Amino acid sequence: MSYNAIQYFAVFLPVVILLYQLMHKRYRWVVLLGAGYVFFCMFSGYLVVYNIAVVIVTYIFAYLLENISVKNGKNPAGKKKLKTRKKLILAAGIIMNLSILIVLKYTGFFGTIGAAVLSKFGVETEFEPVRFLIPIGISYYTLQSISYLVDIYRNAVKKQDNIAKLALYLSFFPTIVEGPITRYGQISDALYSNESISYNNLTEGYKRILWGLFKKVVLADHMVIGVNRIFDSGVQYGGAVYVYGAVLCTLQLYMDFAGTIDIIIGTGRIFGIVLPENFKQPFFAKNAGDFWHRWHITLGTFFKDYIFFPISFSKPMGKTAKKVKKLFGMRISKLFVPTIALFCVWICNGLWHGPQETYIFYGMYYFVIILIENCMERTVTVFMEKHRLTDLSVGIRMFRFVKLFVIVVVGEMFFRAETISQGMNMLKIMITDFDFMNFIHSLADFVLEPYDYLIILIGMIIVLIVDILNEKHISVIQRINQCPKTVRWAIWYASIFIIIIFGAYGPGFDTVAMMYAAF
Repeated sequence: MSYNAIQYFAVFLPVVILLYQLMHKRYRWVVLLGAGYVFFCMFSGYLVVYNIAVVIVTYIFAYLLENISVKNGKNPAGKKKLKTRKKLILAAGIIMNLSILIVLKYTGFFGTIGAAVLSKFGVETEFEPVRFLIPIGISYYTLQSISYLVDIYRNAVKKQDNIAKLALYLSFFPTIVEGPITRYGQISDALYSNESISYNNLTEGYKRILWGLFKKVVLADHMVIGVNRIFDSGVQYGGAVYVYGAVLCTLQLYMDFAGTIDIIIGTGRIFGIVLPENFKQPFFAKNAGDFWHRWHITLGTFFKDYIFFPISFSKPMGKTAKKVKKLFGMRISKLFVPTIALFCVWICNGLWHGPQETYIFYGMYYFVIILIENCMERTVTVFMEKHRLTDLSVGIRMFRFVKLFVIVVVGEMFFRAETISQGMNMLKIMITDFDFMNFIHSLADFVLEPYDYLIILIGMIIVLIVDILNEKHISVIQRINQCPKTVRWAIWYASIFIIIIFGAYGPGFDTVAMMYAAF
């Protein structure tokens, strides 16, 4: 069962809603907890024990953190000692949580790299990659547990005394598979409020679910067969085909992930829980840095708050920056610390997606792109002032859109490729052998019918229009809500039938294949 499966939104979710409403108000959160573990077990079975282990570890270290109070130190030396102990406890809690993730997900990857490095120095080792069964969502709830511990350390939140309620935060069924990555302080009040489901939350939640299903089932799932054919078949195509495949792959990933997140946010809304947005019209961004402020927003803000800023403002970085300033001057010094922090963010971003060379390359790709943008920022500003250009200039906006689209499409091509070599080969052929006629002759190989292309084209136009309106802060759903009742109901019923009639079902379409569920 996945978020886009009919079993989810037509059976599982209505049952949870009914049980939630029938349960005594004081214990409604228990229904959500039970639903989380039932949902988890449908994906990962007995591997739920890893989630329970993370809950127990997080609970213990949260207790230790909050019970060390600096005020118990009767002198400055005592306060400093307690603060040091608190840092050590936080570090131990983070390491314990990360160790579960690293052992399960990265043992084989790092072991293979280690064996290769040793062989370079003449030390031959026989290493057989170890493959563990990985529970669904571990990369998401591990980050949530870390943010919870850090926020307690920073006194931003109070620890949850009830371990079962903490388990609900780390196993909330809408977010457990694909996020968004929530902070405890963002949703804790609503998560345990036990308020009745209101008519407004129910209807608005299902409207958001419909919009997500349209993106996922009508668009992404129609594209996926063509994408898989180009990337997985092993057939050598021409450059035009690879351009088509890279663009289709980018659109499929966007529609798949953004559509699933819409379903998740809609589900949370039904229970009165406002989950953070994960996308904000990313292709309207000014540059690659801005793109990542709009794409997978909760992952980006996690890295910013828990990696970038701590590294940037750490004492070792401060001391190193002073030395760099003496040796190379102020300008280099200002770039040095952010660059080190940015590198750490992007290496973690690549590794977070999985133990695969293409993901690490993907992280380094964006590190280099954003670093170049940062270095060129002053030069670009001077150029625009000299030529009296502004961010609203049509030429500038068109140039930025095309540049960003090319950057993103190339990045997603490497992200989707099986190996870096495959990605490099595709890029080389794009540049050296762009044969449009080869693309025309290869269309039959992509398994997509003219019917599919028409659905994709019309659907993407609809998404584009909605994104343009959202960028202008115009809510389509609010506008529909303001229409006469008959018009409103006609639109929503038409939406349901469009998903039923034009959705991708049957042989070749895997309803469980949500792309970001793998991370």
